[in-house]
Amino acid sequence: MATLRDKQENGTYVEFSFLKCITGDYEGCRLNFKYYKENKIDYELDFGWTNLTIRNYVEVTSNFPLEELNNFKLNELYESFENHLYALGWTKFKEENTYRLHFSGSQQDFTLIVIDDEVRQFGHVLKTEWEKGLSLA
Repeated sequence: MATLRDKQENGTYVEFSFLKCITGDYEGCRLNFKYYKENKIDYELDFGWTNLTIRNYVEVTSNFPLEELNNFKLNELYESFENHLYALGWTKFKEENTYRLHFSGSQQDFTLIVIDDEVRQFGHVLKTEWEKGLSLA
């Protein structure tokens, strides 16, 4: 399970887990997203993303902060065509290596204060979990 914790608020974090995957560029996976406040689930969502979106999300997070993806300048915002959690934005703080990370979608709006190395680690874990899900498909 890929987990990313808030640097300032102990007990605030997000988790992504893969429920089911289908191999192929135009196929995808069912995921579960949980947002925790004070170590309690504040929001939970089961949703689907295409493998293309997952690949791009992994790229953005594992190489965070990424300036360009697929020859497009990101301007501190990654967006996909999905229905849920389709945007991941970030704002750099004055404090070195610290960012406000914003997860959003049509019905989602969550923020974490994070360290860039932890976002990259999150991206690597997300990639490992995705590859494991694809290998079981």
